[in-house]
Parts: sequence; C-alpha cells; structure tokens
Amino acid sequence: MTLSDIISKSHYGSVGHISSQKDIDTLRSYISHNFSILQRFENIIAVTNYPDSSLNSKLYLASETENLWKEYFPNSIQINNGASKGHYFGAAYNDNSLFNYCKENNIEWLCKSANDIILFSEILDKHVEEADFYYLNGIGYGGMERYNFDLDKIILETFYPQTNFYILNVSKTNYLNDKTYLDQAYDHIKTIPNYNGKAWEYGYKSNETLLKEAVERNNLLKYHLISEEKYVTLLQFIKQNHIHDCSHKNILIDGVCHCHFINNQIIKI
Repeated sequence: MTLSDIISKSHYGSVGHISSQKDIDTLRSYISHNFSILQRFENIIAVTNYPDSSLNSKLYLASETENLWKEYFPNSIQINNGASKGHYFGAAYNDNSLFNYCKENNIEWLCKSANDIILFSEILDKHVEEADFYYLNGIGYGGMERYNFDLDKIILETFYPQTNFYILNVSKTNYLNDKTYLDQAYDHIKTIPNYNGKAWEYGYKSNETLLKEAVERNNLLKYHLISEEKYVTLLQFIKQNHIHDCSHKNILIDGVCHCHFINNQIIKI
C-alpha cells in the first residue's frame, strides 16, 4: 500500500506558536503550499499557542490564525491552547491537546505535523508496510558520535522519533505525554534561575523521548518512513556537515521537509 491510503483515513494535526502578524503571514504560505495534499485528509486540526502578552493582542492573533485556517478549510477544528509555556513545554502540551482531542472523538489515525512542515506530492506514492506508527528518525552529529559513526549500529539500535511529523494509530495508544510529569517538571523549572528553555539540559526527558516511550509503552508496530539507503545518505550528510540538530531542518526527505527557515535553501536527500 502507499502512504496515500493511510492519509485518506487520517486527520492532519498541525501544532504551532503564533506571536505576530509575520507568523500568520508565514503560516499562510505554508498552508497554501500544502493545500493540495492537505485536502486528501479527512479533516484538519490546528492547535496553537500564543505569547503571554496583552489580552487584546492574544485575541487578535487567535482570531486571525483561526480565520486563516478556516479560509482554506472551513470545517477544520481549531484549538486555542492559550499562552505558551516555552518551546519545550509549549510543544508537549500542544501535542497532548491534539492527541486528546482525537482520543475523545474516536479519531483512529492522526498525522501529527507542525506549522513549519511542508509536503510534496511524492509523499503520496511512497510504499509502506502495515504499522501503527510511521515516523522519521531523528539524529544529529552528537548522536552519531556516541556510536563512533558506525552506520550499521546506528540504523540497528537508534529509535528517536521526531515529533514534528509522524502518523499514529490513536486507537492503539493510551496516552501521549504524561501530563503529571509535564506539570511537575514545569513547576520545577519555573524555580530555576536563568532557565535556558532547554528542559532536557536539566535532566528532563526530551519531547522525542516522550514520544518514544508512548510507542514502546503501547507496543506499537513501527515503520521508518526513510528507506535504509536514503537514511545512510542522510547520516553521511549529517556527519560531513557537522549538523547537531536532530530535527533535520530544511532537509527534504521523500516529500517531507521541516522547513524551519523559510528563506533558506532546502537540501533534498
């Protein structure tokens, strides 16, 4: 079967942070680019958080963001997640809100994405096997270094699913991120002087680790969306260019690109 078979029975969930009119304009360009592919999903769910600014500012940003999604997808579901708790916690709480909405409304398949993901038509024709979880593995130069750049070992032993794009069988998953864990962690980091926004540097689990735990806790059958041949090419590129970010920003892989820097070049693997 192809990925389009799964897409046709999935809801597309996009999460993000909107802090300005510029962000809204940028989001419009992403939605416009993805429109023809997003039309193939059962529906769209957008989860957005906003800066902890004045009430009028938040109301304006929320209204403009929701109107934008509705302009392209009138029946889309809009979830306002209020003021962001920072990059790490904001993303984790957004992901939970998206997953919980699907769970509460008996939505079986979720294609979890982000506002800065762009999609190309080749994603539709990608051949895949039956699974419960389709993902892109995340790894950077540091992660490869820990394996002494042994590609065979990296391919065999690493499972660090990116949180910005995956397809999940919600019906087979009990919960995504442990809310009690997140709440306690957030309460603690608020007491840390000069907290740098990177919770994992203070001993807390990364968003990728939380996703990995959800997959393993539910014994989900997983399928890597990158072929081994193409994954080797990606790993070689990461090593050669000393790329430490594990989220493959601005790298196009089989029709999916985490286009975080909209004005920068996209590298196709």
